[in-house]
Amino acid sequence: MYGKGSPHRRKEIGMTPASVGIFWGIPLDEGGFVLLADKSPCDQGEPYGDAITHPIGHAEFWEDLARLGPAGLERHGLPTAPAWHPYEAIPRGRVVYWPKEGRFTIYADRRLQTRSFIARIVAEFGIPTDRYVVRFDPHYRAARDLP
Repeated sequence: MYGKGSPHRRKEIGMTPASVGIFWGIPLDEGGFVLLADKSPCDQGEPYGDAITHPIGHAEFWEDLARLGPAGLERHGLPTAPAWHPYEAIPRGRVVYWPKEGRFTIYADRRLQTRSFIARIVAEFGIPTDRYVVRFDPHYRAARDLP
């Protein structure tokens, strides 16, 4: 799912290009998570050391969504969580591309590291199924998990 207000949103026909970006797993009342993501094709990403990353950060994107308010988010078919919660309260992560190795790293809150949720990220970001690793990074822990 794209953030509809993102300047990096692209309409794709057919196969999703391999992309880098940010994402959240919005908790559902009945369990599980819905994917909220913003992404850029790798060739439009931003260099960060040896990696390519998304030029938009979690806080900036979440604030843009929050400004839409609950009704605006619903009109765009998006979860209303950005209107009610700070960005760091929701489990999140980032997809980074390492061009020298030709592989992706999916950094994600541990609660999002389920087979089914990772499969959704791989599909949404167009990541080749044999070219990624999943890692935990404390930076992407939801705030309620912090000591």
